[in-house]
Amino acid sequence: MPPQRLYETEKEVARLLGHDVTWLRKNSNTLETQYGFPPIDAAVRMRHRESIEAWARERNTRKVKARTGRLSETNQENENGF
Repeated sequence: MPPQRLYETEKEVARLLGHDVTWLRKNSNTLETQYGFPPIDAAVRMRHRESIEAWARERNTRKVKARTGRLSETNQENENGF
């Protein structure tokens, strides 16, 4: 198995997220500004894979903790942001 790449194209990032590249391009600004999604690295013009994976892990951990605790309406994430 070849080593994992450090940076991924938008097409591959979209696939990692379970979407197509059109969806990612349409929603990337919202993902970055509202949800803290890792931006494109200007030097290589791709996204850092480990940062994306860490972002996803952190979000999953937060959601699990939120489900087990009490949330007020202001604590809830806007899942309709897309």
